[in-house]
Amino acid sequence: MGKNDALCFFRAFTCKRSLTPRRTTSKVEYSDTGWQGMGLTQFTDTPHSHSSKALLVVAVLAALISVSAPCQINECWAQYSYALQHLGKSGMCIALRTYHQCTRNSASDCTGNIHYHSVRRMIESSLKKNNCSMTGKFFTGNVPKGYSHKSVEETPQECTFSPKAGYGHCGLFGDPHLRTFTNKYQTCKVRGAWPLIDNEYLTVQVTNDPVGKDSSATATSKLTVIIKKHEECGSDRYITYQAQTNNLPNRFQNGRSVFGYENSVRLVEVVEGRHIEIHIRYIDTTILVRQIGHYFTFSLQTPLELVQKMLNKTMDSGLNLCIKGCPKSEIIDYKHFLTKKNARLKSATDSATVTNQMTREQAIQKCKNTNVVDFYFDSCVFDLMTTGDSNFTQAANSAQQDILRFIPQVWGTFKNRTSLPVYVQTHKNSSNPLCISQIFYWIILLCTYLRLLTR
Repeated sequence: MGKNDALCFFRAFTCKRSLTPRRTTSKVEYSDTGWQGMGLTQFTDTPHSHSSKALLVVAVLAALISVSAPCQINECWAQYSYALQHLGKSGMCIALRTYHQCTRNSASDCTGNIHYHSVRRMIESSLKKNNCSMTGKFFTGNVPKGYSHKSVEETPQECTFSPKAGYGHCGLFGDPHLRTFTNKYQTCKVRGAWPLIDNEYLTVQVTNDPVGKDSSATATSKLTVIIKKHEECGSDRYITYQAQTNNLPNRFQNGRSVFGYENSVRLVEVVEGRHIEIHIRYIDTTILVRQIGHYFTFSLQTPLELVQKMLNKTMDSGLNLCIKGCPKSEIIDYKHFLTKKNARLKSATDSATVTNQMTREQAIQKCKNTNVVDFYFDSCVFDLMTTGDSNFTQAANSAQQDILRFIPQVWGTFKNRTSLPVYVQTHKNSSNPLCISQIFYWIILLCTYLRLLTR
């Protein structure tokens, strides 16, 4: 009878179904209108059944209360935060051990809490990184009432990077035009696959194809981002994103858009099929990819601390366009090209030249209307002259907007130039060595004449 009671009351509490009693002369049958599974469906009422039922109700309620006990993980975070604030950096190991002990004591109440398990892994990783022993002193102070602390569910310290020196920016757009982390502006051929960034956290590679038949000018038709393993905050496997012409996915290759603790890696679709952003919180890095026309633009913001790490490795044999720029053999002298009204780019396959698709005057006017300046204006004119594709005006404009978004102070270095005379004049002077030699000849002749007069 006790077993029957238990089954009936268990079903009543867990399934939340109504029990309708049907009384007979010798039995009480409980009809479970919401449950048709296997099990006993009736029991015999005896003098002892009432007391056993009462005890069972108490037991079930006690079990429910214990199951619903709140997870105290935020209180553990407060204890760790207060201990670290009280002890300083020298007490890091004590604070971490205290944090670890607190979470262990909360294990029974936090079994189903996803944050709890992530925090446990984060603490264990921090203990190892700081060479802290699991045995030793603990912080015994009490956290004051009303102590203000950030919830562990908001942003864990371990998975958030706060740069101290600002940010660096690298961008690639158009035919293609490159802005490096070291503020170099280049126009390059770089046909085929080339790495933009390759560090301990991520790799970005682009593939550039000719923009026209036999043209040496190229543009980005394929882009691959690989976010490397980061078990504490990201993923225990590589995360890959790949875009190709007319296919800018809103998910990583495995179909997911978020990874890691509190979505430390996140892909956001800003404009369907046209603009996505990848945010990596634990290195405070943002990758922006747009498709404009048939080609992609790329922009990246990352802390200067990470840029400096990459700069320190420039002696490596590997290429890294965002750090080193394009190889000399791949650089196009766009300034010299723009000095000539009827300039022609050499063919990619032979020494012949490719016919321009738009006159310089037409390109200048279109680019002025797009509100691009300085390097972005030059790039716009170059792209229109070599391709005739007006989508490249939008690419230049988007690239200019990106750098102003990521590095706003760069606006103070712009000259707001929307013309080419400075290049024309510079190259006229430098391209006429005969004129310069004649000036030196007359200076020497004059000096000789003056010496003769003084004798």
